[in-house]
Amino acid sequence: MNPAEFIRPVVALTVLACVTAAVGAPIATSNFDTGDEDWRLVSTLGYDGPVTWLATGGNPGGFIYGQDPDTGAFGFGAPSKFLGSISAAYGHELTFDIAAYQAPDQPTSWVGMRGTNDLELICCYDTPTSVYPDWHHRTVGMTETAGWIRVSDGEPPTYSEFMSVLADLEGLVILAEFVEGLETDISGLDNVNLVPEPAALCLLLIVGLFTITRRRSR
Repeated sequence: MNPAEFIRPVVALTVLACVTAAVGAPIATSNFDTGDEDWRLVSTLGYDGPVTWLATGGNPGGFIYGQDPDTGAFGFGAPSKFLGSISAAYGHELTFDIAAYQAPDQPTSWVGMRGTNDLELICCYDTPTSVYPDWHHRTVGMTETAGWIRVSDGEPPTYSEFMSVLADLEGLVILAEFVEGLETDISGLDNVNLVPEPAALCLLLIVGLFTITRRRSR
């Protein structure tokens, strides 16, 4: 049998497997097209209340927004589907689209995670550079080397500490206060995704198989 004739079915099976994996069940995702999906408006002073959902104006479709409820820093608290055991998120990314209704005066904001062991971690992300209706896509890496620090001492967590938080996540907050001291600022959130991304690995494997096919066919 010609080597190329043998490898082509393998490539086809690889493509099928990659497509299946790519469309498999995500760890968690919220696009807010049909409702607020149980997200909450929270603050560092302990506020916990409802967000506001709009069916249009997102990126695209529906989105949620909230107004600063107190003198603390406010943000969006994730629902239960983003919590619990999310160890599979390690090495991947948390992505979301964020919007500010007032011109930000802070260069960064942060995402926070808290494990059931009371270990709290935060990781900074760049604040929006323009106001709504502009949306800004942001990415936070889900590894201990992606800029996460312990709230207790400002030092990076160890691998074991990071994995202990992912193993039993109790809280996930996307902070959305971009104007210091203003208690009427408003921020919006859309397209929150915590999904394994096998596509890059699959692409490398497919390219490799095609390369072998070409070399052997010569």
